[in-house]
Amino acid sequence: MVNGTPTALRSVAAHYHWRYKANMRIEVTREACCSQDDQLGPLNLQIDLPEDSSIWELAREIGEAKFLQFSSPRNVIDAYCAGKLLFSIPVVGASGATVSYAVGRDDLVCWHLKEPKISCVWPGGL
Repeated sequence: MVNGTPTALRSVAAHYHWRYKANMRIEVTREACCSQDDQLGPLNLQIDLPEDSSIWELAREIGEAKFLQFSSPRNVIDAYCAGKLLFSIPVVGASGATVSYAVGRDDLVCWHLKEPKISCVWPGGL
């Protein structure tokens, strides 16, 4: 019986030729969209993703978390890691709006994370 420790799970994975997959815990912060925004919702979020997750999966997790807040004319927010733009997320429901990727949408998240933190900022704000 496996006792559930990472070492034991890796050992079992090696025996059965499947790979143990760890999770990445990523802290996501966002800029407030207006003066009382911090009262409407949190300004930070923790996301757990499998280590083999793609950039588009990270963007989806952030976008679907009901975490981002938008106010006119701010209808797109940029996601950075260690000063590097990864993608831009538009407000939900905007006509023809889609996530814009500055890195490959199918790239692994771990390729671009220099630290386990994503900062969502308004364009021109970083």
